Amino acid sequence: MIISPAPLPEHSVAAYALEQPSIQRLILEACWAHAQRDATFENPEAFRDDQIHRIRRAYFIHLGALYDVLTLRGSQNADVHEATRELRAGLLALDGFHLPTVHRSGADYLRTNYAVLHGHSDGLPQPTEQTRTADDPGYEPPALPSYCPSETRLLRAALWTYVLAAECRRHGDSRQAAAQARAHHIARGLLLWRAAALAPADRAAAQAAAGAGHLVRELDGRPRTSDEMSRQYLLETYLAEHPDEYQPAHAPDCPGGCGGTGIVMATLIWDDQGDGILVPVWAEPVDCAAGEPEVHDPDCGDCHGHGYTYGRGERHLCHCLAPAT
Repeated sequence: MIISPAPLPEHSVAAYALEQPSIQRLILEACWAHAQRDATFENPEAFRDDQIHRIRRAYFIHLGALYDVLTLRGSQNADVHEATRELRAGLLALDGFHLPTVHRSGADYLRTNYAVLHGHSDGLPQPTEQTRTADDPGYEPPALPSYCPSETRLLRAALWTYVLAAECRRHGDSRQAAAQARAHHIARGLLLWRAAALAPADRAAAQAAAGAGHLVRELDGRPRTSDEMSRQYLLETYLAEHPDEYQPAHAPDCPGGCGGTGIVMATLIWDDQGDGILVPVWAEPVDCAAGEPEVHDPDCGDCHGHGYTYGRGERHLCHCLAPAT
């Protein structure tokens, strides 16, 4: 009987079981791919067409793999699932396949290409099932606070600050380069914390999150503290610097389905096909109402209280801000 560390959820997928990429590495690969793609936009004449194609493929594969692993770990954030679908579809489209006309799984296609990109081109055998794991009964995974920015928000911040720090270094602006690098470490550390909270067996991600916290405290001239307090410092610093992003705390089992993030994906536009048939065509992240139905003011000049407006064969969610009386 094989005794091994507790397997991570993504290791049930052949592509990730072969490579066993860490979240730290996935984030680094995503940042690199994003920076390369950004360079093709900023200076397209410096790249050949085949180079641009390879860079865009790497972008879809690396960001897609990171989002895919977060999905496999059980992220309840709707933005994570939506981004995963978009990156899978983007990779298929870039390679000449278009959903839903092609009969192939976007998930399988992304994972297979991730494996091939890392040298596993001789097929993807199924991983051996682990029948017993060796857990440390004294280990407690880091608890995620009641409010922490979503994975998508943190990843966007990590990607752009990574690019901006490199850009500032190229232009010799050491002050701004240091500021952007600090912001990158904050976002990266919080993203690692969220990933560790999704998979308690991933102690390496929890340690890496604490390491980012210790680094930021050192940059800020703060004394050394515990790993738990260093992670908390990252969150406090992020929220202090982004007060507009603060959301009221929701419970992890919030009836609104936000998973504690305070944000849910909501359909805003439907295609009204008649006979009561409404097909969703556009969704966006909105503040979670904790499962409470929104009541519109009967005096609203747009929806007259029923919550929807109509036009051009579509139904739109009314954004009336007046409270119901």
